[in-house]
Amino acid sequence: MIIVLKALISSLFAGLLQLDNVQAGQFLISRPALVGPALGWLNGCPAEGAKIGLLTELIYLDFIPVGGVVPPCGLVAAAVGVLGFAFGGLPESTAFFFGILAGFLYANLEYRLRVLRSSWISGIEAQAKDGTLRLERRLAGSLLIESAMTGFYIFIFSWLLALVSGFGFCAGFGALFRASDLAYSLMPWLGLSGLYFRFSTQVYKK
Repeated sequence: MIIVLKALISSLFAGLLQLDNVQAGQFLISRPALVGPALGWLNGCPAEGAKIGLLTELIYLDFIPVGGVVPPCGLVAAAVGVLGFAFGGLPESTAFFFGILAGFLYANLEYRLRVLRSSWISGIEAQAKDGTLRLERRLAGSLLIESAMTGFYIFIFSWLLALVSGFGFCAGFGALFRASDLAYSLMPWLGLSGLYFRFSTQVYKK
C-alpha cells in the first residue's frame, strides 16, 4: 500500500512539474534530466532514476514544439520509466523503453487538452464583452486540468506496467524483458551520436 501511495504522489508531483513545459514558468525543471533523478530519489532508486532521465533527455532533445505540432513528452517518458522500475518492478531497460512509448502516446492526450482549451475561447470572448471575465479562474482551471491529467496518466500507465510485470515474470517471460538490456546499453552511444550530428550541422551553418 505504501509503494502505491508513493507512486501516486510521485505521479502527481510530475504532473505539477509538467506545467513548467508550457503554461507556467518555463524554468526547465520539467526536463527529463531533472525529473528522472528527482523521482528516483523519491522512490529509493536515485542512480537508476538519473540514468533513465539522462538517456530520455538525449532521446527527446531533438523534439521541438513548432506551431500546432505536439511533440512527445519527455517528462512523462522519464516519470513512467522511473516508476515502471521502482513501482512496476520491471527491469531498468524495459522500464526505460516503456517510458519512451508513454511519452509518445501522451502527445495524443496533450493534443486533446489543447483542443479543450481552444473551445473556451468563445466563452471567454463573451465574458470579456460583458465585463464578467474572471481570467484567474480560467487560468487556474486550465492548470489544474493539465496537471491532474498528466499525473493520472503517469500513474495509470505505471500501474499497468506493474500488472504486465507481475504477469510476465509469473508466466516465465522474464527473459523476454531482459532482452532489452542490449538495446538499453547502446542508448548512450545513440544519443551522443545524435547530439554530435546535431551540433556539427549548427557549427557549419552560415
